[in-house]
Amino acid sequence: RSMERSNSQTSRLSQLSVVSITSEKPRETNFENPPHELLQNNGKVSSDPPKGGPQNVARITNAVMYGTINSILTIPTMYGYAVILFSHKDFVDFMPALSKLVIFSSVVHQVMFTLMSSLPFSIGQVQDAGLIFLSAMSTSICDSLGNDVPLEAKVTTSIIIIGIATASLGVCLVVMGKLKLAALASYLPMPVIGGYLAFIGIFCLYAGLALCTGLVVNDMESMISVFGNAHNVLLCVPGVLGGAFLLVVSQRYDNSLILSAAIMIMPIVFFFIMLVGGISMDDARDGGWIDPAKDPATVSELLDLFDFNEVHWEQLPKQFGTWIGMVFIVAFSSCLDIAAIELDMGIKLDFNHELTTVGWSNVVSGLLGGYTGSYIFSQTIFTYRSKTNSRIVGVCVIISEFAIVLAPVSVMSYVPRFFFAATLIFIAIDLMIEWLILSFKKMSLREYAVLWMTFVAVNIVALDEGMLIGVGIAIVNFLLDYIRLPVVSRKPRASGATRTLLERRVLDQKQDAIAYFELSGFLFFGSSVQILDIVQKAVYVRRKLPGIAGYVEADCMGMPLDPNELRIPLVECLDGTPATDPAAAPTEYVVMDFTNVAAIDATAARSAFLILQKYCNNHGITIVYAGTLLSVKSVLVKNKITSEESFYSSADSALELCESQLLASAANALSTPGRSSIRHGNGIRELLQYVALESDD
Repeated sequence: RSMERSNSQTSRLSQLSVVSITSEKPRETNFENPPHELLQNNGKVSSDPPKGGPQNVARITNAVMYGTINSILTIPTMYGYAVILFSHKDFVDFMPALSKLVIFSSVVHQVMFTLMSSLPFSIGQVQDAGLIFLSAMSTSICDSLGNDVPLEAKVTTSIIIIGIATASLGVCLVVMGKLKLAALASYLPMPVIGGYLAFIGIFCLYAGLALCTGLVVNDMESMISVFGNAHNVLLCVPGVLGGAFLLVVSQRYDNSLILSAAIMIMPIVFFFIMLVGGISMDDARDGGWIDPAKDPATVSELLDLFDFNEVHWEQLPKQFGTWIGMVFIVAFSSCLDIAAIELDMGIKLDFNHELTTVGWSNVVSGLLGGYTGSYIFSQTIFTYRSKTNSRIVGVCVIISEFAIVLAPVSVMSYVPRFFFAATLIFIAIDLMIEWLILSFKKMSLREYAVLWMTFVAVNIVALDEGMLIGVGIAIVNFLLDYIRLPVVSRKPRASGATRTLLERRVLDQKQDAIAYFELSGFLFFGSSVQILDIVQKAVYVRRKLPGIAGYVEADCMGMPLDPNELRIPLVECLDGTPATDPAAAPTEYVVMDFTNVAAIDATAARSAFLILQKYCNNHGITIVYAGTLLSVKSVLVKNKITSEESFYSSADSALELCESQLLASAANALSTPGRSSIRHGNGIRELLQYVALESDD
């Protein structure tokens, strides 16, 4: 999902997929409904005011029509999601019942959103963002239980543990909303989210091919095996073409009515070909185009799946790692769906309230044996743009989906397989194109590499481990970027103390003697190299000349007699490299301004400042620290970098002290009888400057 909704809009993919922030293709925003007409005093969106007569009939008719359209968009996708969720081979014989469970879960979500959401036109369904984690749980449970455990026990264990995971997720979302912690969801790196969404894409492709062929397709190996059989390839062609057709329609027409019509055209064309060709339903089933006739799953059969005596509870703690990842992903995707709705409507929404709504929806869904869900951004906005500001739309979706649950027929036995597969392949194509290809233009090269590495890791290792690997790589990438940020800079600065003209002229002549450094941010181990390099290059010390013992002195006895030696620079950088200004005076004071430093770790303190302190002490240079926080000061003192006397409340007070010391030193040098006018090895040029200053007085 992308945080860049402020710059671009969501793709038409989201008209089927709840992961509605996967694409950002240009789209005009329609604000025909003035926001103030939709807002109540509490900031929530209100339903249309009651109208009488023909206006009321027209309003209800319009709401029913758009409720029907939303049902056409959601129901086929739910069958596809059932195949994703229960992709393990152990679930094959239970798919009629499990498919109805997924649809029933969507009914529960829609009921909760219709009752609780501040948006009366909201659509909330089972969401694919959390579905992959639940699929990983169900597959892990079946693999862990092995072949010795009856299939019924595997199915029961899976759906009950998944329900507990969903309800627990909902509790976390409610707590986050109540404590106003919705912003925490943004801590998951965007490239990792992108890699995960690309994985959803390829998983939808697996599920689409599985629907087309009736085979178990849940990894790259099984997908390749499908293409080894010509008949299986033939069965997949309509699904792939149908998915591509829906993608083209969604990108060309920004209207869900057209998309729903395109969806319904596919089975109509199929049955028309059967009619013209004289093909019976049994022939179509024998050819693999339609599922074999099966007895429909009744409500009592759905209830029989929840036999708590069959549950293997030892599998519950094994899913904790996957559950943690699901919490972050669902919270993140839900917040971004809310952000997308807010952007498109132009109305400020309460993120924490909406996240609480999503949370309660998942709590109830999980307790009733359902699965994770959230807002469907595209269908919510589609309904809003239709000016159908009514909860009747949600009620129509509830009735339509619940009718499928209660229907005494197995829908899969009468509808072509590729019809459901096309919706999944549509999602798969758009997700993978958007994140694996088009995202290159929206990210830095390293972020794009993190996305691909996350995608590969999730496919090769496992979902939760792959996500952790992606987060780890993203952290390393962040550190590489953070290390490059400037945390220290040399700036010319003088104190604000009042000085006489003579004092100011003396300080101007000795401005190189005080090196002022401004530090910022969090100083950690990665900052040490930068701090050492910049400070050492800006601090000048007296240079040792070849053939002369000790440092170059400034008295006449120490003056070089060879004129060529006068061209040798008398100063060098603290690290021994040549000074950029050979005529500069040696540094006597270093002021470290920590005003903008938020924190420092022990590694930076010892590997940067302790080394600098020792180097400067060797050359008689005094280091003072200004504007340090108590926590920063504590780290420096505890690591024996310096003493309490070296800290000053502000950079101005530290600079004033250093300037006063320089002035006192200069005055002492000029007033001491019988001694050279320069102390500590200052050059002849500097002596003449002092004499000139004195004569000016």
